[in-house]
Parts: sequence; C-alpha cells; structure tokens
Amino acid sequence: MITFMAPSLSGARPLRAFTHLILPIFGLGLLTACATGPKQHAITPLDPSKQEYVASQPAALQPAWRKLFQEGRRNEVLNLMEIGATAFKQGELDTARRTLDEAIANIESVYADNDAARKARSLWYEEGEKEFKGEPYERSMVYYYRGLIYLIDGDYGNARATFLNGLLQDAFAEEEQHSADFASLVYLAGWAARLDGNDSLASDHFQEYRQFHPDAPLPSDTDNTLVVAETGTSPRKLADGVGHYELVYRRGKGFSENRARLASQDLDIDLYPAEDVFFQASTRGGRGVDRIIEGKVQFKQTTGNVGGAMTSLSQDSLITGIAAGAGGGISAGFNAITAIGVAAQGVSARTKTRADTRYWSTLPDTLHLGSARLSPDTDSASITFTNKAGISQPPGSKPARIFFDQKGNGVIFASAR
Repeated sequence: MITFMAPSLSGARPLRAFTHLILPIFGLGLLTACATGPKQHAITPLDPSKQEYVASQPAALQPAWRKLFQEGRRNEVLNLMEIGATAFKQGELDTARRTLDEAIANIESVYADNDAARKARSLWYEEGEKEFKGEPYERSMVYYYRGLIYLIDGDYGNARATFLNGLLQDAFAEEEQHSADFASLVYLAGWAARLDGNDSLASDHFQEYRQFHPDAPLPSDTDNTLVVAETGTSPRKLADGVGHYELVYRRGKGFSENRARLASQDLDIDLYPAEDVFFQASTRGGRGVDRIIEGKVQFKQTTGNVGGAMTSLSQDSLITGIAAGAGGGISAGFNAITAIGVAAQGVSARTKTRADTRYWSTLPDTLHLGSARLSPDTDSASITFTNKAGISQPPGSKPARIFFDQKGNGVIFASAR
C-alpha cells in the first residue's frame, strides 16, 4: 500500500493515517420509505497539521487535497483521481505518481480479474453508501494517466501493462463483463510495445486500434515522440426521475473546442480524435446503456457502428453545439443516456438510495493522439485547439509540456482546460 508523508507539527505522518481518521459521520436517524432529500455526509474540519500540509501544496491542488482530508474514505478514490490528474497536468509528476498509485490500489481491491475481487464486487454493490470506486470509464482514465507517466519515465513495459489494465477496467461494469473498446488505450499500448522493442506486439495493438478507427494514422517507424492533447470537459452524471433514482449521463458543457493541432519547429500536425470520453461513459463495450438496475445493465434496442465514428463525431456539430449550449434539457442521440436505478439497499430495508452522481469532474471530453520525430533537444511546442469552423478556442495556441526520457523518446501533452 502506498503511503504519503505529510508534514505535521510534530513530524511526518502518513497521509493514509490522515484519511482513515477522517471517516464520514453518518446520521443516526433511519431514512423513511418516502425520503425527500439525499443523505448528508459530515465534513470534518482540518486540524492545524493538515491545514499546513494543504497550504504547502501548489494552489491548483489545494482544493482537492482539502477535500481528501475532509471527506474521508467514502470519497477517497475520487479525490485521489482529482489530485492525480491535476498534478499530472501541472507537471507535478511525483504527486501524480503517488496519488494515482493509491487510487489504483483501491480500485483493484474491488475490480481485479480474480475470484476474491468478484466476491468483493457482489458484496460491495449491495452497500447503499458505498465508497467511490468510479465508473468503468473513470477507472480506465486512472490507468491512462498512470501509463503516460510510465512512458515519461522510460518504463515502457509497465506503461504497456498499465494501459492494458485500463482496458480491463473498461470491461468491468457492475456485475457483468463487456468487450473493451477504449481505443486510445490500445494505441498507447502499441506505442509502449514499440518503444520496448517488441514490434510484433506493437503491430497487433495497432491492428486492433484500426478496427475501431480504420482511418486513423499510425506512427511511422522513425517517430520517437507521442503527442497527447485533451479537449472539452468531463461527462456528467445527474440524478433524474421521480425520487431521483435515475442516473442520467450527459456530455460536459461550457466548451466549444474539438480539434487539436501540434506546432513545433518545422512540424504542423493535426492530432486524431482517438477517444470520446462521453461515449465511453454512456456505453458498455460500444453498446448504448439504457439503464442500470441494482448492478444489472440493460441496453438500448438499437446501437450504432463504433468503428470509424470518432472522425465524424469530432467534425460534427454534436460536440460543439451540445458543449457550448447544453443546459438541463434533454438532447437527442448520445447526449442523454439514462441509467435507471443504481439504487442499492439503504440503511432501511424499505428504502432505496438515490442515484450516485459523484463523478471525476476534471476529465476531458475527447483525447487526441499523434506522433512525430523530434530532437530530444526540443524545448518548446504548442497546441492550437479549434472548433468545427477552425476558430481557435481559446484564442491562440497553448504551450505544451515536453518530456524526453534517457533513451531520447518523448511525450508532449497539452490540455485545453
């Protein structure tokens, strides 16, 4: 188990000790069968040592660290996810490694491919006030960020294994297993295998990736730099219906960018929209989710063709229009996919809990991938994010973070948010 050393007034104390001391305090009164409001969870005030630790962190990370200490075990994984992703985007790789590893350890206690984990899942899903472990797409994204850090560290074998574990999480959903279709993780596994000198495995992964995106470009033999860009805002989970027992997935809002272009020295490369994160949130193995009832997935009667869909999706007004103007109304297509239920047994045998609407709010809407040949001496690159009309959103380009390992292989990363 990973431990974090946080400064305190009396010396270093493990972060795990802090979080385990801050368990949520549940109300003692039983809910009635006609409960009118969601259950409230206590927020624990920070003692001086924890306040000092939070204040010592970068400003962008302080809100999530504060929530980690205040909300305790119930939201520990969610807050670790938030810290890990934000730290990665801020270039705070040590913090990102530790928090993502801790989140993965928590996730794999329930979502591993073994009998003990399967038994744990069957029990865990019966808890009305369960600890957050994330939806399949959220768990996959933990491995996505951790795998990128392994690539940055030059640890290609662990990078590939981590991306493949992310695919495994994509297959786990409630009490059923489904085919994994997280195409970007397949591409990244192929890239890691290629850098590791295993051309046969790399070829297999890239062939599988092409099954999802037949028109997607593949790395050339001389490319040494992976380019990753993120656009848009996280998919949202909203409670809906009578009693708020229905869980409604909706695309993130407040953004209009849906394309990304790399500029560095003599390079000018359009990145390919390899993953629609909202599509992953609202489907299981490419099949649109109609509803989830007590851990059982029910699917829509008709489904579309997944292969090659991302290019048209990125160029269509669906992302731009929905994202820029989405409000509380119901939209067509994938914009509103209802998962009815997620109502597990509560503290009263007669009471169903409301839908669990907790979600990872700092995820992107779309992942864009590409590759290039760059000198390890390259110290600057920029990404331009545009909407369907080709207008940069936000105006101008954004500097990208550039990492090269000791073997001269690089990762370029930028986020529009």
